[in-house]
Amino acid sequence: MLLIYLIVAIGISLLFFATVPGVIYLFAVVFGIGLGGDYMIIPLMAGELFGVKILGRLMGIVLTADGVAEALAPLLVGKMRDQMGEYGVAFAVLLALALIGSVAIVLLPKKPSFSQYHTR
Repeated sequence: MLLIYLIVAIGISLLFFATVPGVIYLFAVVFGIGLGGDYMIIPLMAGELFGVKILGRLMGIVLTADGVAEALAPLLVGKMRDQMGEYGVAFAVLLALALIGSVAIVLLPKKPSFSQYHTR
């Protein structure tokens, strides 16, 4: 999951070079892989951390929050661009959020291994 978030952060950082020919296509590929991986790994991590009994409810909350954030982020980036005249600050905010997400992943609790529960 950490790798996925770092791929998203790398993709966002490519936006700083969007004026270079071809970089926007590289961004689309890298960011797309990261975002696709995000959609695949979140249910797996949620099931691992919280169990499958509440996975449906949990994913309802997570996916709703994710959808709202993904709908608002482009609007906020556009608003920041309109106010500041360039995208640099908005891209820096997105990059910071991706890196905060990476730190949050590192801080997730580690699930105890089976051997800690199994005694001989």
